Amino acid sequence: MNKILDFSTQIKEIIDEHAYKILIGLLLIAFSLGLVIILIMNQNSNDANNVATDYSEQSSVVASSASPQSQSSASGDLYIDVKGEVKHPGVYPIPSNSRVTDVIKEAGGFKADADEQNVNLAKVLKDQDVVVVNKKGAAGSSSFASSNNTSTGNSANNGKVNLNTADLNELQKLDRVGEKKAQKIIDYRNQHNGFHSIDEIKQVSGFGDKTFERLKDSLEV
Repeated sequence: MNKILDFSTQIKEIIDEHAYKILIGLLLIAFSLGLVIILIMNQNSNDANNVATDYSEQSSVVASSASPQSQSSASGDLYIDVKGEVKHPGVYPIPSNSRVTDVIKEAGGFKADADEQNVNLAKVLKDQDVVVVNKKGAAGSSSFASSNNTSTGNSANNGKVNLNTADLNELQKLDRVGEKKAQKIIDYRNQHNGFHSIDEIKQVSGFGDKTFERLKDSLEV
């Protein structure tokens, strides 16, 4: 028992003698732990900032890659429907202020039997315009139709109905042509890249020789 008391006394004397050093040591340990905690928090904060930066850069890349399409959509491109005697009929996007000659080039140029002389290549185009190129020697002339369905260029405003440009309502102005027959004309026109002559209407179901004779003076292409 005395030994235990002596040992306790010695411990107490050591603590009393070195209390200042022990306190300094504890403070140093506490300071070191605090510094480590601060460093860990800073590292986590930096990692979070790096993730945010990477996400921001990725978003910028996505926005950058999408911007050409947006610019293209906002660039004012025209969509022109080219029909008839060109190598590749179809709808072509071309820059604004383009002319008929530009869209003919986009369509591969004229075919060998195209009626080039009756195409106004200098005509300025508008969105949704239709350009129809006829064969040489076909009845009527090649036509240019604007988006509001009014014929220009070589087609005279003579009261005739243009089979290549007339809409559903205009076709119904023809004698004894109702909505169903008018739609058949439009369907045939879309399937065959336009009418190349007025007598081609006889290829449309419901339009025979007698009907053609009755309508021919009211038709043009």
